[in-house]
Amino acid sequence: MAGKTASISRSTRPMELNAAVAAARPWTYQVAFWGLAALLFFPPFFRGLFFPPEQEMALMGAAVIFWFTWLWKHGRRDYSFLTHPLDYFTLALPLVYVMAAFGAVNYGLAVDEIVKNILYFLAYWVAVQVVQREEDARRLLQVIYLAAAGVALAGLFTATGLVYIKDGFLNGRIYSSFQYPNALASYLALAGFAGLFFWAHHGFSTVGESITDRVLRQALPRRLLECRPFGYFYAAANFIILAVLFGTRSRGGLLITGAVFLLYLIGLHWQKRLPVLLHALYVGGLGYLVSHKFIAAAAAKQAGAAWLWFSGGLVLVLAGQWAWGLVEKRYLSPWLGDKRKVSLALASVILACLVAGAAVLAAHPGAMEKVTSFTYLRNAFERAYFVKDALAMIKDRPFLGWGGGGWEEAYRAYQGYLYNSNEVHSHYFQVAVETGLVGLLVMLGIWASFLWAAHRAYWSAPAGSTRRGMAWAITAGTLATGLHAAIDFDLSLSALTLALWTLFACVRVLGYNRNREISGEGE
Repeated sequence: MAGKTASISRSTRPMELNAAVAAARPWTYQVAFWGLAALLFFPPFFRGLFFPPEQEMALMGAAVIFWFTWLWKHGRRDYSFLTHPLDYFTLALPLVYVMAAFGAVNYGLAVDEIVKNILYFLAYWVAVQVVQREEDARRLLQVIYLAAAGVALAGLFTATGLVYIKDGFLNGRIYSSFQYPNALASYLALAGFAGLFFWAHHGFSTVGESITDRVLRQALPRRLLECRPFGYFYAAANFIILAVLFGTRSRGGLLITGAVFLLYLIGLHWQKRLPVLLHALYVGGLGYLVSHKFIAAAAAKQAGAAWLWFSGGLVLVLAGQWAWGLVEKRYLSPWLGDKRKVSLALASVILACLVAGAAVLAAHPGAMEKVTSFTYLRNAFERAYFVKDALAMIKDRPFLGWGGGGWEEAYRAYQGYLYNSNEVHSHYFQVAVETGLVGLLVMLGIWASFLWAAHRAYWSAPAGSTRRGMAWAITAGTLATGLHAAIDFDLSLSALTLALWTLFACVRVLGYNRNREISGEGE
């Protein structure tokens, strides 16, 4: 009996410790944490935080959050500031922009870039401080995920005229509040990988498992505690995000997201690969079909038909989630425990997808001709010219560049032909033009430090744990965003960069946790 009591005590300790630690956190911590959450949630709805007035307001908010974070740290007698290579590189970027500003060709634009990069550092640093446990990182990831679902819904609403967002729906493409479809695609891809993680690791949790208060668990009826509603919520939100992702019609974004998804499957625990693949195919397939029909109806001003298509797709997604839960519980659970059978089924599904894709291309020979047409390739040719001119500018000012906004101010003197573009359409070349090779090296240092932290976070967590799953989902999402930024100016929209830098901080903490005695919670 004594041994049994001790066993129960050990099994319930993590949950009780979780609640005790949360209760012990002072109000200054709560203000800092939820202030950061607000800084992540609201900016996507303010034109993606692309314009300086909104960026300056966000910086003021971030400064207040930063102050409360220091107030909380002072109460703990913790005066640490930078403790990881990623911390130093993240601070180095705004400092380089400050140095580059002394030789800037436009001081006003240079100050705007300094504001943006200080904002990113403050958000990153606050996240490093307030994310102390796996649960904290998961909450911030949920905030980004919910904001993305809201932005996706806003895109659907503006397409059908229910709300008005300037340039939210143009030429059969969904721009939503970002007012730029490629950046929207990058943001939704980032959230999409988070959605796959939530569905795979939390979609089948019961209500009782999500409640940490023991008194509340005892007060609620057993039937309610045993309900599993989260899978339906995540399936519906994933459907909305993927439908609008397809609705952006961002070719580069979709291609990069697809390639990273294959990498994501490889890094998943073997028991998660087949369910995640089937979920992505089912929900993504419905999202693609509904997106096509919805946009066609919306463009024809047939809002009723558009929402009928959307509602039908949502019903099928929820029905599929119900069917999966029923089949998985009754028939698939033992089968999914056999690695050989799962691997064989996974290979069969992938082969079937390849055959189906080849059949579709064979049935529509004009599709490849359309992709390789001049209209489709013109964008790529133009961006190659942007990069060529950017290289010429870097050659003339290789050390600290032209200062923030240097491309916008001086690119016409280097044009190979007449075009209009205030952005290089490559974030890394943009940074190199503005801050020279010093800034580019700092940016590469940020990514190298992050990837090293992600490596540590992934391999330090037990196989199949939620901590490893979250670290891998964040890594995949940030890779999709970072790779797309190489061919577009997505990171000029500060809402996306704030989310990216915050997720850098989450992975940095998961891979280098100052509180290792409780870092394994939820595994």
